[in-house]
Formats: sequence, C-alpha cells, structure tokens
Amino acid sequence: MDNKVNDALRLEDILNTTPTAVGWSSVSSGRIEYINKAFSELFGYDLSDISDLKTWYSHAFPELHANPHAVAPWDLVGDENGFSPDLKTKLLCKDGSVRQVGIRFSTVGDKRLWYFNDITDYWVAEERLRARSDMLEMVAKGSGLKEILNVIVKQVQRESPSSLCSILLFDATEQRLRLGASPDLPEFFNQAVDGIRIGMNVGSCGTAAYLGKRVIVEDIYTHDYWKNFTALAQKARVAACWSDPIMSSKGSLLGTFAIYKRTPASPTNKDLELINFACNLVSIAIESVKAQEELEHRAYFDHLTGLGNRGYFFEQCDNILKESLMKGFPLSILMMDVDNFKSVNDAFGHKTGDLVLQKLAQVSELILRREDIIARIGGEEFAVLLPTIDKKEVLRVAERLRKAIETSMVLSMDNQKVYFTVSLGIAYKDHGYCSVDDLLSIADNALYQSKSAGRNCIFSLEYNAHNSLF
Repeated sequence: MDNKVNDALRLEDILNTTPTAVGWSSVSSGRIEYINKAFSELFGYDLSDISDLKTWYSHAFPELHANPHAVAPWDLVGDENGFSPDLKTKLLCKDGSVRQVGIRFSTVGDKRLWYFNDITDYWVAEERLRARSDMLEMVAKGSGLKEILNVIVKQVQRESPSSLCSILLFDATEQRLRLGASPDLPEFFNQAVDGIRIGMNVGSCGTAAYLGKRVIVEDIYTHDYWKNFTALAQKARVAACWSDPIMSSKGSLLGTFAIYKRTPASPTNKDLELINFACNLVSIAIESVKAQEELEHRAYFDHLTGLGNRGYFFEQCDNILKESLMKGFPLSILMMDVDNFKSVNDAFGHKTGDLVLQKLAQVSELILRREDIIARIGGEEFAVLLPTIDKKEVLRVAERLRKAIETSMVLSMDNQKVYFTVSLGIAYKDHGYCSVDDLLSIADNALYQSKSAGRNCIFSLEYNAHNSLF
C-alpha cells in the first residue's frame, strides 16, 4: 500500500515539473483526482473548482454544456491502445479568457490521463491572417465598408468573447464620430453615440479621438470622461471601455476602435495587442475602401468639374431611356458648349479656362433638379439629361441656364473679370424607342444650329418632328 502511495506521489511530482497541462480522472466515477501546476497556470482552475468532469465541463465549455445534444470531449472513445484521437477546441478559462487547445487522453484501467496543448497563439495568428484575407477580398469585391467592419469586429470578439466592440468613423468636416460597426451593443446605445462630437470628457471614444491617443477607462462609473454618460452606460450594462484612435498611413484620424466590458477591468498586454491588431486592420480597410471608391469615382467623374464624365452619362441615360419606354414619360438631352472657349484660353490662359468650366458646372447644378443628370462629355462641351418634363419646361430650364451662365464671371490669374456664354442644343423625345446615340446626335445638330444662329442662344429639335428656333 505504501509503495502505491509513494508511486502516486512520485508521479504527481514528475507531472508538476512538466510544462504540459495534465490531469487525470476516474473513468468509473468521473471524479477529477489530480491536475498539475501547468494546468492551473494555463486555465486558472484548481482542483477545488473542478471536482468532477461534469463541473469542469460546465465551466470550460458553457456553450456546449447548454446543449444537451453536444458530445463532451471527455466522452470520446479511445482506440484499442487506450489513446483518444486529437481534439481541437476552445476552452473557457477561469478569468473569462478563451484558449484554443489540443486535447488527448489515454486510459489505463480506471484512470484517464488528460493532456492539454495550448495552441492559442497559432490559432490567433491563423484567424487574423484569415480575417485580413477576408477583409481584402471583400474590398476587392466592392463590399460596403459597414459590412467589412462588422467582419473585423466579429473576429476580435471571437478572440475575446467577454468583449463588446465598436468602430466609430471620424467625420472631419463636422468633427463628429459616426457609427461604423457595433453589432452587439444595444441599438439605443449605438444611436446615442452616432454623431457625437469629439472632445474632452466625451466618453472614451470622443476623448481618444480628440486627444489622438489611447484612452483606458477601467471603471466608467467613477471616471470623469464618462460623467455625462453613466446613465447610458448603465442601461447598456457596460462598465469599462478602452478606446484607441484609428490613424491613417499618413497620420490623419479615421475613427476609433473600442472594447467594452461588462465589469470594471484593466486591459492585459494581450488585450492591448488585440486592440493594436484591430486598429491596424480597420485602418487598412478604410483606406482600401476609400482608394477603391476614388478609383471608381475617377472612372465615372470628371476630375476638373466634379461632374459625371462621358461614360457615366451614357450609362445613366441608357437606364433612364429604358425606364421612359416602360413608363411612357418624355425626356430630353441638352447639349451646352462654351462660346469662343479657345479665345478665353488664348487671352487669359488655361487656368482661367479651367475656372470657366468649373463655374459653368457650379451654376448648372444650382439650376438643375436632383433627378437631372449633367456631365462633361468633351473639352468645353456638357450634356444634360432632363427626364419627365415636357418640351415647354425643357425650354424654360435651358433659358434659365443660358441667362445664369451669361451673367456669371470668373477672375483671371491677373484679376481681370472674365464673362462667358454658352450655346445650347436640345433633343426632345415624347415617346417611342430612341438610343442615347440617336438623341445625342439630334442634340448635337441642334447645338450646331445654335452656333450658326450667332451663339448664346438655344435651338431645339424634336425626335421625329420639326425643329424650332427659341
């Protein structure tokens, strides 16, 4: 008997010196009889916390434990030699953190010896690489920024299940934070935070954005930064908030990333490293989406005037022409050309010529409706699509444009006043099928007639109808 006791003691001494987390249990009773030092250090539990497998399972795997159909890893059957297959799973530690572990056991008689291999670092690295890859793929496929940011938040919350995360985007014009992604915080909380102005004592995020540095609030209810928002935090059941500013590659503020906790808490080094990872990934996502949007904008919009370009105009016209055919509403295309534009460039320089084109665009957008489409389709040539209005109204709009442009003025590089005019040609379609090219050709002919009539005037041609001088 003494020899058996001594053997057991010697085995425990040996297992306490190994860096591998080890424990053993009784097969017949399910009682956990021993865990080594590495086990307690890794998971935080001691033997008094987990006296049997049922208790250990409820602590370490609460989600599976709540499912009566889940198969406990402890119930796996070993092979003929008494060894189990490898099992990789998440395990909840006593402090609420999560570790990814590899589990094996061997059975000898009534004893089942468990081995736990901590693979959290490898799992985290793989998950983060996958999250980064998924994010970049979503950017390439044109996914919306909110959808991409939600993926990032979910990844962080997988690594830290006790955390609730929020991404706010910085509106530089209004100096406010706008909701980017916060899928698991209450909707009332998100609505209250959306649009909040940055500044001191504006919670963790408003202050972090204002200061441009990390803000750690371990206890929301005792901290000055949250003194105006404690009721909101209490309703949302959050008690700690750690927030980092998200910076662009050029050092400008893009937004904030925050981790909320249900109870007062200070971040560990791993928490801070996780925040750094999240901020970096969010920064890449925002800048990538903005770059993609900029490329798309350049593909469809004129860099000088900000109006649509020829490709954009044709695409929009084609869609509206199809709609007009189905719904039976009239539409017109109006062509505008700056009169004697070469003379402006020759007399005042190309920079002044650019100002003339920008002014024309600005004046036109003030007069046209939201549903009208204007584009720069050539050097000094502009086209406008006017859907749903009849010919008389089209002529009134054209005359308003002509008069407004005639009275417009820009200053040359040497501060001389430069006035300019436009000639306009209208192609009007009341019904029937007509292609964009057909209407543009008719409008171009009308524009030629306007130029021939002395410039600074309007000429209209109706599709399959007679022309008229206005």
